[in-house]
Amino acid sequence: MSHNQLILALSVFAMVGCGNTEINSVQSPSNQSAPTAEESGPESMTQDDKKPWRSDPVLAGRFHPEYPDDLQAIVHDGGPRFTDKPAELIWVTVVGKHGKAYRGKILNQPHGVESVQQGDEIFFLAVAAAEHPFQVSDKYLTERDDWVIKPCSKCGFADLFDAPSDLVKKVFPNVGKNPNEEMEAFTSFCPMCGGVQVIHKPRFEGE
Repeated sequence: MSHNQLILALSVFAMVGCGNTEINSVQSPSNQSAPTAEESGPESMTQDDKKPWRSDPVLAGRFHPEYPDDLQAIVHDGGPRFTDKPAELIWVTVVGKHGKAYRGKILNQPHGVESVQQGDEIFFLAVAAAEHPFQVSDKYLTERDDWVIKPCSKCGFADLFDAPSDLVKKVFPNVGKNPNEEMEAFTSFCPMCGGVQVIHKPRFEGE
């Protein structure tokens, strides 16, 4: 690690606890209901081979009992560094695969989230550490394998709502102006619970 890289990494870790720590929790509107038959109907389970999400062990038990492609997922306008609006739990019907993520069509109109609407398609991930699948961007999926995201200190969530590069630009706008500087590690607030997450490049762990 170069001298400039070390200074960047250490200065970032020194900022743990700075910023807005008041994180809104995921909300599920009280009048949110399961999709109607007109929105999504039962299908024959003989199509399982064409729908890998039905046999994905991480998604087991998450689907609506009458609509085997429908589940609840978290949608949002970004993590706590980008918005103070709470994320929401809505119904989506899974329509396809996108790399490590799935594609889902939103069945219910979100109440507060503004970046997506009923009928939109989103990408989402499902992980064992999260109770519900959560919306991700294509940019996040592209960058995800370039970073190590340590589990949240409170809830164990080891993903982000925002692309790492967007977080770096938001919190450290001057990073990158010097071509000899590169962000090796930084901290972020967990979008699920407000705990602390450490994010670093894979090579940083052993240095």
